[in-house]
Amino acid sequence: MNISAVAADNVICSNIGRDILLRGGNAVEAAIATAFCIGIQDPHSAGLGGGHLMTIYNATTKKCHVVDAREVAPLNSTENIFFNRKNASKYGYEAVAVPGELHGFWTEYKNFGGNLEWKTLVEPSIQLLEEGSPTSHILARQLQLHKQQILSNKLLASIFTNPKSGHLFAAGEQINTRNRLADTLRILANSSNPLEIFYKGEIARSISKEFEKNNGRLTFEDFNNYKSIIRSDKDIIYTKLPNGRTICGPPPPSGSAVTQGIINILSKMEFNLTTISGSVDYFHSFIEASKFAYSIRDSLGDIDFVANSLNLSHLLTSQEWAENVRTHPDSYYQEGNAHQALPEDHGTSHISVIDRWGNAVSITTTLNIAFGSFVLSESTGILFNDQMDDFSTKGMPNYWGYPPSPQNYIEPGKRPMSSMSPIIVFKENGKETLAIGASGGSTIISGVASTTFNILKIGMNIKEAIDFPRLHNQFRPNFTMFEERIPEKLKEGLQERGHYFNNLDWLNVVVGVHQAEDGIIYANSDWRKGWESQPAGY
Repeated sequence: MNISAVAADNVICSNIGRDILLRGGNAVEAAIATAFCIGIQDPHSAGLGGGHLMTIYNATTKKCHVVDAREVAPLNSTENIFFNRKNASKYGYEAVAVPGELHGFWTEYKNFGGNLEWKTLVEPSIQLLEEGSPTSHILARQLQLHKQQILSNKLLASIFTNPKSGHLFAAGEQINTRNRLADTLRILANSSNPLEIFYKGEIARSISKEFEKNNGRLTFEDFNNYKSIIRSDKDIIYTKLPNGRTICGPPPPSGSAVTQGIINILSKMEFNLTTISGSVDYFHSFIEASKFAYSIRDSLGDIDFVANSLNLSHLLTSQEWAENVRTHPDSYYQEGNAHQALPEDHGTSHISVIDRWGNAVSITTTLNIAFGSFVLSESTGILFNDQMDDFSTKGMPNYWGYPPSPQNYIEPGKRPMSSMSPIIVFKENGKETLAIGASGGSTIISGVASTTFNILKIGMNIKEAIDFPRLHNQFRPNFTMFEERIPEKLKEGLQERGHYFNNLDWLNVVVGVHQAEDGIIYANSDWRKGWESQPAGY
C-alpha cells in the first residue's frame, strides 16, 4: 500500500476501516469503525461489553497519546470476593467488570477524530447485523469448543444457533439473529452524546436491573462513574532505541512496559539467524530477556492505585537496566518446569492503522477469555467481559497462570493488570512508523516483542516477522512454550542450555502495519487467526 492501511484479524473489518480512510477519516476514526466491526465479526473476542487500550501517534507533532478504556472493578467489590470460588471470576454475572469500550471510542473520537460524523463509524456494523454477518472459521471453532456452555444458556443459544438448521452457526453461514444489538447500535449511532445513553441513561438502567436480578455486582452507579482516561505524557511508556527509533505504549495496567523491556534488552545485541547456533543464541537470549522483564510484571498494577508501578515501568525501558541485564553470562538461565501448559486465548483482538497523513493507531480490545463471562444482556444484546479474573486473588493464580500479586488485588474502581501491548515505533526523522499489537493472553507480550524486534533489528519484513515461529516464557510458571514449526535441531540446542518446553499449534496472533523507510506501507494480519485474517489499504 502506498497511502494508508488497516490490519485487523477479520478482512471484513479491515475493509470497513479502509473505507473510512477513503472517505477522509483519520487513523483514529478508522480504528474505531474497525473495532465496532470486530465486536460483530468476532463476538467471542470483543464488543461493547469489553474494553480496550489505544495508542495514537500524531505524525505532525511526533507525539504519542494513550487512551485507557480498560474495565474497572464495581464499587461493591472487595479483595477476597473470589477466594476459593475460582469459576465465579470467570463465568457469570459476578465476573463482569464495568465495560469501557464505548466510553473509550467516544473519548478518542472527540479528542483525536472528528473528520467524519460519529454515525458514519457505527453504520457499517449496523448494516452487517441487518444483512447477516458471515461466520468466520475461528468463530465457528469457538462456538464448537464452548458448545455446552452456549447451548445451556437460553440467551446465547438464541443468537448463536442457526434457526434453519437448529445447530450452532458453521463457517460461512450468515448470523442474522442479533437484532437487539442492532437496535442498541442504532440508538448509539444517532445520539449526539452516546455516553449519556449508555453510561447515564436508559441503557445503563436496563443493564443494571438485569445484573441486580441475577446477583451481579454492576450497578447504575458503576456505569455513571466510569471514565476512560487520556494518559498524560509523563505516564506514557517510552523506550529510546538505536538508530533514532522510539517505542511508545500505555502504562500499567497495560503490559506495554514489559514488552518494551524485552526489546530494550535485546536492542544492542547482534544475532546471526543464518546458522542453527546463531538461531539458538537468539532464542536463548530472547527467553532470558523475557524472564527478566516478566519477573517485574508481578510488581506492576494500575498506576492510579499502585504507587511504584510507573517508576518500575520506566526502569524497564532505561538503558541502565538493560545494560545490567546484558552483563549476565551467555549461559545464564533459570531452571524451568517441564510439565506445565498455558490455556489458549481467543477473547482478544488487535487493530493497527496508518493513515494518509502518517498518523498511526494501535488498539487492543478484549472480553478477556473467549465469550467473556458468557453473560448476554437480554435488553441490549451486549455480551459482557469476565475481566474480574484478570485481578489477583490471594492464593489463586488466574486463567493465564499468573500467580497472585498484591499490586493487582481487587479494589473498587481499579483496573486489572493486562498483557495487552498496543505499541507504536516511530523514527525521529518521520520516515518510519510501526503500529503493532497482539491477542493471546499472557503471550501477547512475547509475541509483540519478538515480532517487533525481528522487524527493527533482524531486518525481516512485517509478513516474515509475523509468520516467524514463536517462543514464550513468562517466568512464572517458568517453562518455555514453543510453536511446533520450530526445527528440532533448534529445540535440541536450547534444551542443551537448560530450557524446558511444551508445544502448541500457535501462541498468539500479531497484527501490524509498517511504514518503512522506502515510504511504502506494509500490513499483515496473522495467519494464525484463520484465512479471514487479512489487512486492507490503498
